[in-house]
Amino acid sequence: MLTLYRITRRHPVYFLAFVFFIIIASVTICLDNKIDCFIKLNPLHEQWLDVFFIGVTWLGDGLFSLVAAVLVVLFWRDYRLTLHIVIAYLLSGLVAQVMKKLWAAPRPRAIIEPALYKNFLSGISGVGHNSFPSGHTTTAFALATILALHASNKAWGLFFLFLAVLVGYSRIYLGQHFLPDVTMGALLGTVTALFVYGFININLRKRTAGETSVVAGN
Repeated sequence: MLTLYRITRRHPVYFLAFVFFIIIASVTICLDNKIDCFIKLNPLHEQWLDVFFIGVTWLGDGLFSLVAAVLVVLFWRDYRLTLHIVIAYLLSGLVAQVMKKLWAAPRPRAIIEPALYKNFLSGISGVGHNSFPSGHTTTAFALATILALHASNKAWGLFFLFLAVLVGYSRIYLGQHFLPDVTMGALLGTVTALFVYGFININLRKRTAGETSVVAGN
């Protein structure tokens, strides 16, 4: 717990902005039921916005995280960052899939009548009962948090967070998820990334300290 506190304290801007986002989302959820909230968050649909958010939502695809990990290895040779990205993606994705199975929550198109909302996109807005939490949002926030924790310039953290929030909204815009799904995905991805970052770094330090003591003893 203390380690997580130290990690977040070293990146106050990122985590304060994240907490602000969670508070705003939580208050919005409390003020409306999820269907009314979904409709209010989708006041405008244009063809160019459809194309834009279809592209944005791919940033939360697991393939994008794996591509990012490969690029980090090829161009920056940062193997620790690569390890953090891959493990955070796999762990957060696993937890998200388990939660989807346990909750079996319906997606917006499965329960919202066409008379109430007419902007579902054919071939994009899915049906089914695996809405909670949002997997794309989980992946996006896990990646954003890992990148923010590794960024030498902490201002980049806000850019990564902005992209993650944009991915979360894209899931609502495209009719795939409700706001509670996105909010839980953001929490899950961020907490998982913090755990992975802290756990791996602690164990690497212990291993390094052990090797140093052995060398000193010799």
